[in-house]
Amino acid sequence: MLTTQAPTVQDFPTATLVTAGPWFRGRQLDTRPAIVVGPFGGPEFADKANMVIVWYFTTGVPKPGDSVQAMFPHELTPLDDTLTTMDPGAFCDIATSLPLGRFAYGDGHDLIAAVNRAVRERIEAAPATRQS
Repeated sequence: MLTTQAPTVQDFPTATLVTAGPWFRGRQLDTRPAIVVGPFGGPEFADKANMVIVWYFTTGVPKPGDSVQAMFPHELTPLDDTLTTMDPGAFCDIATSLPLGRFAYGDGHDLIAAVNRAVRERIEAAPATRQS
């Protein structure tokens, strides 16, 4: 008999790209891209949390309740992409929208650090421009 273990918060570290269906007025909407902000309650609760905070970056700047929601791990599907390999346009949207929004309880610091690291990695990996 094959048993599968349910995903946990530890399976979704900060900056993991996922798809999930946000909740709106008691109904779960169709899935869309999101990024994990961190464990519910902050990094100090990573071992105890049973939910993660996600930001649905395609729906606008981070705003609790609208584009930032707590989700159970079983509601998330991880993507193979990372901040350094994802579509450049989508990454630019994340990098420019992130500082314009807000997270509850000071969440978001680890995500901001991850996006800043990805900016540096993308710059280092970019081909040098050619001067004539």
